[in-house]
Amino acid sequence: MKNIIICAAKTGGHIFPALGFAKEALKNDYKITFLGTNTDLEKKIFQQNENIDFIKFELDGFRGKSITQKLIFLIKLPLIFFQVISIIISRKISSVVCFGGFITVPVGFASIISLRKLYLHEQNSVVGSSNRLLSSFAKKMFTTFPISKNKKYFFIGNPSYIQNKKAIDIDQNDNLNILVTGGSQGADFINKNIPTTLNTLNTKLNVIHQCGLGKIQNVSKYNQEVNASILEFIDNLDEYIEWCDFAICRCGAGTLSEISQKKRGMIMIPLPESIDNHQYFNAVFYEKNNQGKIFQEKDSLDSLSYLLRKIIHEKIYQNWKKKEPPIDHSRAASLMLDEIHKDNAAI
Repeated sequence: MKNIIICAAKTGGHIFPALGFAKEALKNDYKITFLGTNTDLEKKIFQQNENIDFIKFELDGFRGKSITQKLIFLIKLPLIFFQVISIIISRKISSVVCFGGFITVPVGFASIISLRKLYLHEQNSVVGSSNRLLSSFAKKMFTTFPISKNKKYFFIGNPSYIQNKKAIDIDQNDNLNILVTGGSQGADFINKNIPTTLNTLNTKLNVIHQCGLGKIQNVSKYNQEVNASILEFIDNLDEYIEWCDFAICRCGAGTLSEISQKKRGMIMIPLPESIDNHQYFNAVFYEKNNQGKIFQEKDSLDSLSYLLRKIIHEKIYQNWKKKEPPIDHSRAASLMLDEIHKDNAAI
């Protein structure tokens, strides 16, 4: 039995690829210790994955936080660092695999000090702060996008996390099907403006709108032309992607990769405040590969309405369904595991 640590925190964009890799590792006789934080999303996810040993730490992010929050972060770092070293030693961990987020910093440095192999996975088209900090110490850096900085970088795609199949509870009819999602945390801009914009189309639609935990009250009302179901969280996103004709979404790497893999097009709305503007650059990659169109929050809602009418009336969404994905994410987890296994076999 090979013992490894996997760590990821806070958002589905980090956690779901980590879980996808964890599932592959479990199938190949690895014992997993998963390190994360105490967010509501993580609690919900790991209640559904009781076969994974999950250890949570009280830690929030650093960039974009107040001075007080940054000080608290810096105080907690060494405490978590020593806790992780203890876990590495007591559980005879051979390798540590980090998927980004602030928890990566103390876990990554604990791996380095403990002389364990460190592997990183970068989901976005711009390398995040934690991965930049740790990359020179890592054995390998796996990437979702074709980023190539040196021989440590391995372009493999984004590991997929597929839950058990569930039936979709929505009426079956001849209406166009649209999936609206703001990512695992939801998006206020999408919750407020997409319903009102779809209402202006005067077109019969079926809509599944994922709004984020605790945010149902923030979703603007859909009119009677739109057969809408509002869901806080979707844990079988792939089912809804297959159901839809196209999606309106934020631009986290996980969301875009899952939709792309199912040959669905997207209206991509990047979060303007995303660190290093990575959501915009994620979206640019897919737009260049003709898998969707970018709409930015600074643009007018009239232009969004025009874009939607064009996609629907010219049936552009049908062309998107015929387009092969620019990245094959289906083997990402197994490719990662193969590389890690090679390194361990070479000892």
